[in-house]
Amino acid sequence: MFSELKILELSNVLAGPAVGMFFAELGAKVIKVENKLSNGDLTRKWKLPNEKNEDLSAYFCSVNYGKTHLFLNFKDPDDQLALKDLIKECDIIITNFKHGDDLKFHLDFDRCKTINPKIIYAHIGGFKSNTKRVAFDIVLQAETGFISMTGNSREYAKMPVALIDVLAAHQIKEGILTAMIQQSKDSRAIKVSTTLEETAIASLMNQSSNFLMESHIAIPMGTLHPNIAPYGEIIETIDQEKLILAIGTDQQFLKFSNIIQLEKQYIDQFSRNDQRVQNRGFLKTKINEKTSKLKSKDLLALCVDHYIPIGKIKTIEKVLNSTIAKKMVLEEKIKNKITKRIKTVAFQLSH
Repeated sequence: MFSELKILELSNVLAGPAVGMFFAELGAKVIKVENKLSNGDLTRKWKLPNEKNEDLSAYFCSVNYGKTHLFLNFKDPDDQLALKDLIKECDIIITNFKHGDDLKFHLDFDRCKTINPKIIYAHIGGFKSNTKRVAFDIVLQAETGFISMTGNSREYAKMPVALIDVLAAHQIKEGILTAMIQQSKDSRAIKVSTTLEETAIASLMNQSSNFLMESHIAIPMGTLHPNIAPYGEIIETIDQEKLILAIGTDQQFLKFSNIIQLEKQYIDQFSRNDQRVQNRGFLKTKINEKTSKLKSKDLLALCVDHYIPIGKIKTIEKVLNSTIAKKMVLEEKIKNKITKRIKTVAFQLSH
């Protein structure tokens, strides 16, 4: 799709490299330039306790597929000339320089667009409110409200992937694609920029509206949903499988109640969502009294047949051994090592 597109990736860690990998998966030529003085991308060293002492970590491999890797010293005159040549021939530059580093390395947007007047320059920053702050995903999760809503009443929890980085990558992809459409009408250089902070705040979605409209301050609720019940409630079956409910309508609740043979008095008592939200603890107890006598396989099958949202809590091992996940694995040999990751492009185009 993008076989004629050439991208210069001057970013590291997760968000920027995820953008580069997205375009690489779609056929673009992506040249990843890593800082020789710092031994390359930070994530090369972010290894699990049992990973071998070599230059590639599984973390690094997760978002660095299909790229040409170059190590350059951004302060070296010869390497700066090499970078200048790359800028001339590339269509897009992806950066996540710390505040001031773009100027220090002579790789800011104004400098790059004098080298290439049609360049799309994409930058992912950290904090919009204070550009000098060091920004890592978990700090953003804390500073933008996410941590205050995760975990439970006893302990906070972080999201198990760097989700703010992932969401920032999506923002920049959308910005780049928008810039490409704009360049089809006007081929001037365009800067696309976002920050992890803005991305995170933009992703608060219903939680932000709950506060803005109703002054509701979200608290840690584990898997529960503040507006819907039973949504996020975890139930157990006779074979001790853990299932999670996502019942969003009164009709779904009625169908589910009939499946588990919930007593009519409770069906009537909890017929409306507001009733279920206000008394969700008691309702969960009554549901579990019924589901604990059923086999998970049978309960899941009945719910699926009646279009009731329910899921089994699976380990990542089970997920990645599924047929659909196996079809999404991308393999690549880097430095004589077979590397694997899940592809980031999960959409299909058809005519």
